[in-house]
Amino acid sequence: MEIPLRYPPFDATSNFTNPDFLGRPVLIIGGICLPLILLFLGTRLYARAVVLKHWRVHDYIHSLTSAVAVSLIALTIWMVLSDGGHHAWDLDRLRMQKSTITSLVGFWTALGPMLWFMKLTLLSFLFSCFDHVRWYKHCMWVGVTFTGLTFAAYTVVVTMTCGPKQGSDLQSHQNGLNRAVCTASDGTNAIVSNAAIIINSITNFLLLSISYPLAFKLSLRKVEMRGVYSMLVSGGVLCVCSSMSAYYRVKSWQSVDVTGSQIPFYASFILEMTLSLIIPCMPSVWITYRHLTVPEIDDKTTIATPNMKSISTFSTPGAPSRATVRNTRDIEDLPFRKSSADYAGPRDSRMKALPVTPLPVAVTTPPTPRTPSTFKSMRFPILRSLSTKSSRSNWSRSNWI
Repeated sequence: MEIPLRYPPFDATSNFTNPDFLGRPVLIIGGICLPLILLFLGTRLYARAVVLKHWRVHDYIHSLTSAVAVSLIALTIWMVLSDGGHHAWDLDRLRMQKSTITSLVGFWTALGPMLWFMKLTLLSFLFSCFDHVRWYKHCMWVGVTFTGLTFAAYTVVVTMTCGPKQGSDLQSHQNGLNRAVCTASDGTNAIVSNAAIIINSITNFLLLSISYPLAFKLSLRKVEMRGVYSMLVSGGVLCVCSSMSAYYRVKSWQSVDVTGSQIPFYASFILEMTLSLIIPCMPSVWITYRHLTVPEIDDKTTIATPNMKSISTFSTPGAPSRATVRNTRDIEDLPFRKSSADYAGPRDSRMKALPVTPLPVAVTTPPTPRTPSTFKSMRFPILRSLSTKSSRSNWSRSNWI
């Protein structure tokens, strides 16, 4: 005898042999977003480890959030490929797998920490951009504390209301899932879940509204401001996705289908997670692009003209060669640059540009000797000095002997 997990409504019938598969949107969106998260995460890690060589706190937070998001997306895809991609009235209660219920309750339990990690990532990224604004720091700490308490309360409610009842077998998990406080539209789990997802959507709108006026006060170049505009546009799309997630989450609790009605929420939430992780990586993409395309010239860079030997003579004639005197030389070998050892002379032209250094003691200039006017005056001092030196040498030699 076949018993459905949930009884169908009046306009539907159970189909246990060939049930409809509803998880195609999740597979498409998850297959696109999962490589994007890994690509942007790799770009951010490359920019931090190779280009900047400096790590900050929000880098570790983003890496941890990315790991949790990848795990949650993988769990969602696996859950949809199993019995979670069908209507609840198309699942036989006696033949369904226990992993379907555990993965469903596990996703609800992990939803609270994931929402808080997403907010923590966005708040830490915006704090690194606007850390000079004091009131924004206070708003960030208030947002982190409030969202953390809200999403932690939701996780506690899920574990208390939807856990297995009196055992760990399939029947115990089904009894825990079928309790009114877990899956009823007016149950505790539904009320707290709707409140958490609505607060998540409102928080995204507040972050965008606060960051919008501050972004235009940044002293950046025109090219860099285009990246800021793209982040603001992505933030607007993120708010739209969070609103869709809140709408589908509230609508899913109004249906008895605990599996098939969750598919639109899964798809919109995967988009929200992806955008929350891509936006903090956009500056790293620009840093990596500049590092790979714009060379850095320092005192060890080789400046050279392009090698024209590889260009064929039969190719299309181009512009004339702009070869200059700057052939393959080091900067130290250029004509306008010399080593410090070459400037040994005190009368060197480079020394003339140096300022006059005052000495503690005044140095007197020696008097200029007079030029002899006659042959006798020119000869007499020389003969006199020679005769004096010869007499002194003879006296010293006699004393030595």
